[in-house]
Amino acid sequence: MGLFKPKLNPEIRAKAERPGVRVFVSVPSASGLPVPERTLAQVYYFDDHVEIDAGGVEYDLSMDKIQSVSIQTNVDRQTQFVSSAGGALLGAAVAGPIGAVVGGRIKEKQTQQTESYLIIHYIGKDGTPAVLSFFATHTPKCRELAELFQKRPHQHTKIEL
Repeated sequence: MGLFKPKLNPEIRAKAERPGVRVFVSVPSASGLPVPERTLAQVYYFDDHVEIDAGGVEYDLSMDKIQSVSIQTNVDRQTQFVSSAGGALLGAAVAGPIGAVVGGRIKEKQTQQTESYLIIHYIGKDGTPAVLSFFATHTPKCRELAELFQKRPHQHTKIEL
């Protein structure tokens, strides 16, 4: 979140420094948890499970239920056409009517917004596939969590449809 890291709550710091915690991230939730969107969640990655604290509730997800952990990036590009009234006035003052046309011409303005998400696919209690997602744009350590999961030995999961 920029140049300065906020001070971590001592209770959260103690949980993050427990033996066995491989990666810790504090990220806003996007979907999948029964909490409002953007509720801050603490995700603790262990070798055998993932713990998630969000909205005062602790969730424990066993590694044998997790199918994948990944980072998904969405890029939103927008193109707008804008004209400049100030440019038209300046052009008119300098070069008359032709200057007004040139100064006020329509210009293309492009904007790009990138949003990254930490995505956890898992098998829910009822045996159906489920997804947890967290906003990860300002938390580069989420990539480390996803890479750590991908380095695990893969086990075969069978889902009956």
